Amino acid sequence: MRLRAATIFSGLLLGGQAMQAARAADWSPSLSATLTSDERRRGLSWSDGRPAASARLSLQPVEGLSVSVAGTTLRHGARHDGAAIGIDSALVYTQDFGAIRADAQVSHHAFPGHGGANYVELGGGAGTTIGPVQFDLFGLYAPKQDAIGGDNLYLAAAASVAIVGTPVTVGAQVGRSSGTSDDPVRSARLRPHGRYTDAALRVDYVAGPFTIGVDLTDSWHGRRVASGPIAADAGRRLSARIGVSL
Repeated sequence: MRLRAATIFSGLLLGGQAMQAARAADWSPSLSATLTSDERRRGLSWSDGRPAASARLSLQPVEGLSVSVAGTTLRHGARHDGAAIGIDSALVYTQDFGAIRADAQVSHHAFPGHGGANYVELGGGAGTTIGPVQFDLFGLYAPKQDAIGGDNLYLAAAASVAIVGTPVTVGAQVGRSSGTSDDPVRSARLRPHGRYTDAALRVDYVAGPFTIGVDLTDSWHGRRVASGPIAADAGRRLSARIGVSL
C-alpha cells in the first residue's frame, strides 16, 4: 500500500514535468566535492567510520526537474558488502504551491562490483520558509528488494536557520526508520536492530564556494544502537567536513 501511494505521488509530481517542456532548459552543470571524516547517513556510517570523499554533478534539463549523480568512497565497509564506492543517481521534480515547496524523487543506489547490494528508493516531501528558518518534512521508501532484505520506510523532519549577519547556518533533523524484514542480515544494512530513530545537528560556515561543517549524529533503538558487525558504526558520532561548489 505504501509503495502504491509513493508511486502515485511521484507520478503526479513527475508527470508535471511534461507541462514544463516548453520552458528553457538549463544544461549548465552544478559541481560539488566534499571531504568528510566519516560519511554518515541517517545516523549510520557508510564509510566504516573512516574518512571519505564524494563528488556530485547536477543538471536541470527542464524547469523544476533536476538530475544528479554522486560518487562516494565507502572504504570497503561491511554495510554495503565491502564496496569501495557508492554511486547515487536521482531524478527530482520540485513544484511551488504558494509558500509551500513540494518535491518527488526516484533514486538508485549502486555499488560497483557488488551488484547484489544495489537498491531503489522513492520519496517526496514538502517545506516552507518562515523568516530566516526553513522547515521540511519528507519520506523515503525503498520497496521490497533482496538487497535490503525487505522494505524500508524513512520519515523525517528538518529545520535550518541562517544566523543573520554571519556566514553560519545551523540545522537539525530527526528521522525514524521502519519496515518489514525477510532477511535480518540484509535488512540490517539500513535498519540495525530493526526500527530505530536518528537525530542530527549540523553547523555550516560558508566562505565563497567553500563550506566547512561539523555534524553531531546519534541513533537509538529503545536503547543505544551500538552493537553487531554493521551496527557498530551507529550511535553518537561527531564528524567534520569541507566542501566546494562550482
